[in-house]
Amino acid sequence: MFPVLSLSVLLLTAALVWIWCHSFLGLPPGPLGRPISGIQSQLPKSEPWKTYAAWGVRYGGPMLSFRVYNRRTFVLNTHTAVHNLLERRAAIYSGRPVSWMLNTICGRANTVFNISGVHPRHKIYRRLLQGGLSAQAVKDYSPILEDEVDVLVRGLSETPAQLEQHLRRNATAVIMKVAFGYSVLGSDDPFISIADQSSKISGWALAPGRWLVDYLPILRFIPAWFPFAHFKRRGAQWREILDSVSDVPHSWVKAQIAAGTNILSFTSRLLRPGMTEEEEDIVKWCAGALYAGAADTTVSAMISFIMLMALHPSVQDRARDEIDSIVGLGRVPRIADVGRLPYLLAVSKEVMRYAPVANLALPHQVTQDDSYAGYRIPAGTTIVPNVWAVLHDPELYPEPFTFDPERFVHGSGSSDLRVSARAGQPDPNAYIFGFGRRKCPGIQFAEPALLLSMACILHAFVITTPESSKAVAVEFTTGITSHIKSFETRFARRHPEV
Repeated sequence: MFPVLSLSVLLLTAALVWIWCHSFLGLPPGPLGRPISGIQSQLPKSEPWKTYAAWGVRYGGPMLSFRVYNRRTFVLNTHTAVHNLLERRAAIYSGRPVSWMLNTICGRANTVFNISGVHPRHKIYRRLLQGGLSAQAVKDYSPILEDEVDVLVRGLSETPAQLEQHLRRNATAVIMKVAFGYSVLGSDDPFISIADQSSKISGWALAPGRWLVDYLPILRFIPAWFPFAHFKRRGAQWREILDSVSDVPHSWVKAQIAAGTNILSFTSRLLRPGMTEEEEDIVKWCAGALYAGAADTTVSAMISFIMLMALHPSVQDRARDEIDSIVGLGRVPRIADVGRLPYLLAVSKEVMRYAPVANLALPHQVTQDDSYAGYRIPAGTTIVPNVWAVLHDPELYPEPFTFDPERFVHGSGSSDLRVSARAGQPDPNAYIFGFGRRKCPGIQFAEPALLLSMACILHAFVITTPESSKAVAVEFTTGITSHIKSFETRFARRHPEV
């Protein structure tokens, strides 16, 4: 009896000590804001990652803390905090903060990006996507990638002024063919505009402090016809567009399968007779994630790449010389070539470091009380990884605002995707594809696909800015995805047949 009692007393004492210690831990520093709305009026409307980084320097510490209405947000501005929390403690940092506007009113609660990290579907989603976007998938879908990049090059040759339209058509065409077996024919295909709209809508719906319904639960019960319920009416309109991202192409694939006219795709591989409604719904959301997640990110990465090549002709020339030495002038680059282009790989890494597609990663949520670096982290806190701040940290990347692919050039000529050439300059892939259990499962597909597009464009064209143009100031768009703002570029054909 006494040993049991002693053990109970010991455990109780330990628990009380833990509670006592943690009760004196404060929150990380940050702007205080107003009593009710917090810093809602101070939230930056453009390039928030730069503001958060500046606040981090002003207030000090590895984390920045602020409140918007009744929600607490921590911003992680250092690679150490990102690694220690989102990677090493991924078990409790893989939640997603619930946006009532996006998840419920717009009907996106079950998407791959929004679903809770503890939901049973989360593991299933990841398993299916990892299998469908593996290195083997790159080989299986290489004809699609190669056919569509040829269309892209022809489009840039014929109407280079329509750069963004060509890139958007290419990205949508690839992912629609891979995910659903659907062929995008022209730049006016409805799925191109839907992909663009869905990304913008998601950004608007997720904007911090924008929708009071995310903070005041009583507003959830107001009927849509009520005078002040504009958010419900707007959400209903957005829901129709967002639903078409997943529902319409999924129904199209089913009809093709029923008619016996389907081609190999991510969806057709997984659909089978006798599936339960739950199983089919999982397939639908996985395929929808490919469409919603890949199209806009690919466009952003390629726009930044082209703008940076125009601004850095010596880098462009060296990458092109490497491509010519491997491919020659008698044919065009193919998927099998991209693994033999280490300098182009270094260029792509530096593009993604210098101009991250997602300067702020999608927010995580901590699912239980925690502490770090002497600070308290309450359960339910929104955790925002500031990818831009990490990738522009001078302690990690000397002269971070200089575009320098040499950071990632391997003396051995290796094209290992995970190793940095210089000590202390880590591979950007560790940050740009997400963290922990929320890491993007499509890295093995995304990187070769981007490299192929980059190689084919440099093989076909010399990219320049007009001689009459003044020095270009590099500016960035703001949204869930971001890229360098486009400026006038010219594509000089290297081969008459292009």
